[in-house]
Amino acid sequence: MLAGLLIAGGLALLIVVYRAGRPCIAVLGKVPGKQAYGDIEQYPENEAIPGLLLLRPDVQFFFANTTQFRNRVRDLLRTTDHSPRSVLIDLQATARLDIDSLEMLTDLQTELKAKDIELLLASVRTPVRDMLQHSGLADTIGKQHIYLSVEEGVRAFQESSRQESKREEI
Repeated sequence: MLAGLLIAGGLALLIVVYRAGRPCIAVLGKVPGKQAYGDIEQYPENEAIPGLLLLRPDVQFFFANTTQFRNRVRDLLRTTDHSPRSVLIDLQATARLDIDSLEMLTDLQTELKAKDIELLLASVRTPVRDMLQHSGLADTIGKQHIYLSVEEGVRAFQESSRQESKREEI
């Protein structure tokens, strides 16, 4: 009986690690008539925000899933109809960052900047914000691009887009 319990516990742990290592990454759009954002694939009526790729990983970032996340972002950038001006990542599920997560975000920031795309972070909890500060990544990204909520990040993106459009008109 003890052996059966140990095997069941071990299998359950393996399943958790397997699922966490292969995160579902939702592309979000605005829910019509609400101040909310939801998965566009699951709910096609949700409206994409022009120029913004809004992503929400469903699990916390850690060493086992950072490569999959970075590859998914690359794939989305290649397959998106219109090249986004910004990528906003909803970090709601991330309570802490490990070294691999910080490295992935740093690499992603560098890749996006080379393509003239801004990296924005939303729903950043205090321990994550502290890690970003301590690592220097907050300064690299720009503290003005780190938001407490997705709504705040989207509003700032839209305001920046309006100002950019006005400059182009002049």
